[in-house]
Order: sequence, then C-alpha cells, then structure tokens
Amino acid sequence: MVIYTTKEGDVLDWICWKHYGTTAVFEQVLAANPTLTDEKLPAGIEVKLPYIATVKSKKQEVRLWS
Repeated sequence: MVIYTTKEGDVLDWICWKHYGTTAVFEQVLAANPTLTDEKLPAGIEVKLPYIATVKSKKQEVRLWS
C-alpha cells in the first residue's frame, strides 16, 4: 500500500489516474478511504492507495518517437 499526501485542489479521480494510470479503480480506492469524497481535497490528507492490479491497454499508450 502507498500513502499519497494531497496537495491543495487534488481530487480522488486524478490521484487514481496519476498512480494507477486509470480512473476505473476509483471505487476501490474510495472503499479503502471511506472518509474521503470525490470533491476537491484539502492539502495534507493522507490517501491510502492499495495494491490493485491494472492492465494498461496498448491503445492508451502514446509514443511520439520510436
């Protein structure tokens, strides 16, 4: 499990996208942090980011150079 400390204006779906590469895990992260909301979070909140196996689609990758 990773602990992420929020910065002013962070939102949970952005944190999920940044850490996991997808927002599809939003509900799982929210379940691990039942006191959080999907609204903007104040700075200094510790968010538990549990291990969640994710599979990134090759369609999501963008390569500018080979």
